[in-house]
Amino acid sequence: MPQPPERYARPSVVVHWLMFVLFACALAAIEYKGTLPKGSAERALFTSIHMMLGQSILLVACVRVWLRWRYAAPTDIGSAWQVASARLVHWVLYAMMFVLPVTGVLFMQAGGHDVPLLSWTLPRLVVENPSLKSTLKSVHEFIGNAVYFVVGLHIVGALWHQFVQRDNLLTRMR
Repeated sequence: MPQPPERYARPSVVVHWLMFVLFACALAAIEYKGTLPKGSAERALFTSIHMMLGQSILLVACVRVWLRWRYAAPTDIGSAWQVASARLVHWVLYAMMFVLPVTGVLFMQAGGHDVPLLSWTLPRLVVENPSLKSTLKSVHEFIGNAVYFVVGLHIVGALWHQFVQRDNLLTRMR
């Protein structure tokens, strides 16, 4: 059986950091949108930017899963509870990469809106339904807010390994 690599494969590293940038921009766009007057062209623009970034997150998440399957990951580092915690955080992050864009599309469609993707319109998955829209919007916003916490845990864990345990964990993702 082959030995696990010491570092993540270059494509996996690039997609990891691309996903970080996409999430940061999507969150920044929606936060900034909230400061703009309702009904303004600028608010609509930042809604569109947020939606485009969310769809990009979904597409890149598919690539990320394929890369995870294609390339072996380095051996886990740390005690049993640290490894279990890291795996849980990674599973939650992967779930967020898929659930956030899907709930965003569904709540827009449940609100009676078409959802553009490049020059196309995504097929309707749900009919207009104000009650469903409200539920999906609440789920989308809750998970969107939880991203800050989960990404924070991910960062704290990486920094703990790098600077407290001094096991050079960050070199695997550079």
